[in-house]
Amino acid sequence: MNKYRVKKTFFSFLKAFMLFLLVVIIAFPFWQLIVSSMLDTNAIISYPPKFWPGGGSLDNYTEVLKMQGGAYLRWMVNSIFVAGSNTVLVVLVASMAGYAFAKRRFPGSKVLFNVVVATQIIPSVTTLIPLFLIVSKLGWVNTYKSLIFPGVASAFGVYMMTQFMKDIPDSLLEAAKIDGCSNYGTFFKIVLPITVPQLSLLAIFNFTQQWGSLTWPLITVNETMMKTLPLGIASMKDLNGTLTGTIMAASMISFIPLLLAFIFASDKFIEGMTLGAVKG
Repeated sequence: MNKYRVKKTFFSFLKAFMLFLLVVIIAFPFWQLIVSSMLDTNAIISYPPKFWPGGGSLDNYTEVLKMQGGAYLRWMVNSIFVAGSNTVLVVLVASMAGYAFAKRRFPGSKVLFNVVVATQIIPSVTTLIPLFLIVSKLGWVNTYKSLIFPGVASAFGVYMMTQFMKDIPDSLLEAAKIDGCSNYGTFFKIVLPITVPQLSLLAIFNFTQQWGSLTWPLITVNETMMKTLPLGIASMKDLNGTLTGTIMAASMISFIPLLLAFIFASDKFIEGMTLGAVKG
């Protein structure tokens, strides 16, 4: 019995130590970003590196917020508007398409669904040139439309919502129809409220992806005030002449909206992740 307790205690300690080590490994780069954002250029590139913001200040943050007549704040607004608008449209399109594939019967539905799923294996880089040509012909270059609309049809989102909506009982939809609900009424009043956790999960995934997108904005946007945060921060090296704590501060500020979004949506995120594992 004593050997069993010793063995159990040892493995509990080992598990706690491994978890602590994992947290340190994940959190260390973030901590180093915070420290670097408070130091000047010489302190950042000095050796040995500094792991504590001793003697640092918030001057880098002040410089970021005042740069080029508020360019950084404009980049922040652009990113919030683009990522938010795209996410709303992706959730709406994916939920409607998922409902159609999961609960509506029409000729070729299985073939079309398989085609949608198959598009996920196509590398996104191969579609950049054709997509840019389309956007250019439409006159959308250097506009919000070029940043928002090309990613609205999300194959992953359609597949995800289709799988979740298959679990909605058909009897519930039939009862809504008997009560006089139209197809649209059933979708908006019955289906959407049931799938809020899954919609929240998709929204967080998509918002995070759009927030960090760099390649597509780099192709379609070249005006300073139309840039999103990743593109704007990437261009700060040219604007400032060298890599400084200002860029670190800009990167740190860009992380805050993602953190707030996750904090406010964490319950729905966890519920959406675990709901599929609890059935019956």
